[in-house]
Amino acid sequence: MKSVKFLFIAVAMLFAFQACKTTDGPEAVTEKFMNHLMAGEYAKASEYGTESTKQMMQMFEALESLGGERMADADVKPEKIKNVNCDVDGDTAICRFEEEGEMAELNLVRVDGKWLVDMKKENPFGDMDMDWEEDAEWEDIVIEEEN
Repeated sequence: MKSVKFLFIAVAMLFAFQACKTTDGPEAVTEKFMNHLMAGEYAKASEYGTESTKQMMQMFEALESLGGERMADADVKPEKIKNVNCDVDGDTAICRFEEEGEMAELNLVRVDGKWLVDMKKENPFGDMDMDWEEDAEWEDIVIEEEN
C-alpha cells in the first residue's frame, strides 16, 4: 500500500512540475528566435515575437521576395548564437549574445507568462552602439567561455 501511495505522489509531483513549466526562459526564446531568423525562417521566428516583431518578420520576408538581401545564405548553415546572457527585470529582459563573432542584444517581454522577442521598427536589435568592452559582467562571461 505504501508503494502505491509513493507512486501516486511521484506521478502527482511530475504533473505539477510540468504544469509549472509552461514557458521557455528568455535565453531559450532568444536562441530559438535568432536561429530561425538567421536561417531565413521568418514565419517560425515570428512565433517567438510580439505583434511588432511579427510585422518586422513579414517585412523581412517581403523584402527578400522582392530581391532584397537574404538574412541567410541557402548554401551555408547559419552559425548558432553563443553566450546568451539575459538581464531580467520583472516582465522585461535584455538578452545579449554573440552572433558570428559580433555582440548583439534583443529586448524581450513576458506576455501572459510567455517570453516574446519585442523588436521595434525604430530599434529592432536593441542598443547596438553599446560599448561592450566596458560591460565587465559580460566580459567575464566571454572570458570564461573562451577558457
